[in-house]
Amino acid sequence: MIYLDHAATTHPLESAKAAVLRSFEVFGNPSSAHKAGILAEKELTASRQALAKVVGANPGEIIFTSSGTEGNNLVFSGCVRKHKGRRIITTKAEHPSLLKPLQALEGMDVFYLPLSQGGAICQTALKDALSEPTCLVSIHHVHNETGVIQDIAAIGRIIKETSPDTLFHVDAAQSFCKIPINVNDAKIDLLTTSAHKIGGLRGSGFLYLRGGIHCASALVGGGQEFGLRSGTENMTGIMAFAAAAENFQQIDDGSKSAFLGNLDLEGVVVNGEHTSPYILNVSVEGVRPEVLLNALSEEGICISAGAACSANKKQKAAASAVLTAYGLGSKRAETAVRLSFAHSNTLEEMTQAARAFTQIVTSLRKVRG
Repeated sequence: MIYLDHAATTHPLESAKAAVLRSFEVFGNPSSAHKAGILAEKELTASRQALAKVVGANPGEIIFTSSGTEGNNLVFSGCVRKHKGRRIITTKAEHPSLLKPLQALEGMDVFYLPLSQGGAICQTALKDALSEPTCLVSIHHVHNETGVIQDIAAIGRIIKETSPDTLFHVDAAQSFCKIPINVNDAKIDLLTTSAHKIGGLRGSGFLYLRGGIHCASALVGGGQEFGLRSGTENMTGIMAFAAAAENFQQIDDGSKSAFLGNLDLEGVVVNGEHTSPYILNVSVEGVRPEVLLNALSEEGICISAGAACSANKKQKAAASAVLTAYGLGSKRAETAVRLSFAHSNTLEEMTQAARAFTQIVTSLRKVRG
């Protein structure tokens, strides 16, 4: 099998697997005062420190969650609800875990920033939008479908120079460990991540919450996670997350270039500009994404038609709302597929995948006539 859907989820790294086994030995409750609890609390603290270091945060600003989705929901339920009548600035290309809780908020003025056809936000529009009282700007760092990298340092600078009290949230699920990010340099107040995007386990993530920012509790009870998320911590997931972050190996554009270089097809266009080396989004003229995905899957090659969390295996792939937001037109939006890479992918796999892609697309076009 050639797995090219790492933006959906990744193979657990060997270091993460080792941390899972070690977590079974550190079985105590981190809140307990006895020796077993103290040992678990030390592991929890070490994991918090390791993850905070990646983004330049203080360990006390890391709140462990079950996922990036929970973190994004907590941003809105915990930090935004009290600001009724004030503006939230975002884009229509954000992840569903951000857009759906945003839609559930009442009494908020939501402003959607325009995007270029390359996927970049309009910084002038951002500055203009901040002229109204604004409680939050929420922007992804790396887009999960197209891989477009937003200039979050420039965005953060504009926000704090124009409206210093406005909070800046960054969804870093696709950039954490992959693209350098420092919460202080980029003026970020809130940042969300997910462990399984970097070789950790599904069911673990964290919310960075800058010190001094008030956030209502997501879960009440024993007061774990600084009172924001009560419940005994998922030590297995947390320890594996930290181990994956400490041992993550970055890649360059080699996989993407090798795949594209071995394609022998017309009518294939790359979507997005200034993109991450981990994600490639292409529109394939004359071929339905779900048909292409199924045919490639039969050959043991795994790609996707967009965000896995919004896909439905029983329905045909919908036009990409993201590419529609980029203004790329219905044909490109309806024929887009995503390939996403990791350090484990080899150049030989890229050659094999590109050749199979070429052969299958050619055959599907012939059938369609």
